[in-house]
Amino acid sequence: MPSKSRLTIIFFAALFCACIMLFEDIGEAMGVAWIDEWDEIHVWEVLIMLSLFGAIIMLGLEILKMRRYQDTLEDKVARASGAFEELLNAYFDKWAFSTAEREITRLLIKGCSTAEMAEIRNAKEGTIKAQTSSIYKKSGYAGKAQLLSAFLEDLTDGGSVASSSR
Repeated sequence: MPSKSRLTIIFFAALFCACIMLFEDIGEAMGVAWIDEWDEIHVWEVLIMLSLFGAIIMLGLEILKMRRYQDTLEDKVARASGAFEELLNAYFDKWAFSTAEREITRLLIKGCSTAEMAEIRNAKEGTIKAQTSSIYKKSGYAGKAQLLSAFLEDLTDGGSVASSSR
């Protein structure tokens, strides 16, 4: 996760550069001698460059940190997806679902309506209704909400297919 304090420092480094440039311009316009002397030996440019280089380095480090964090999140999502897939297959095996019933259950989980499932599967709505009835009968659940809650409960409570009473 990115560091708010480092990003704040980067912001203020850039703001510091803008202030130096403004200060130099105002000083030159007012004819302040020491500002002109520092300008001749390029103090202002050196300060600005050092501030900008520092900000760039810190920004680069933050980008690397965010990239590592993104990789970690992607890995966690992949593992969770794999675990959910294993859970689904374990339930499907336990309930002896056919290939069609497995596909319909996945579409149910995604929230598809009967009409949408019929269109996706290139089937009639009556066929989809018969398959969903078979799914509920084999699983022992009365409807979509109960079926989904079984999966969610197993994922969140650490329960297992083997220990479930259905």
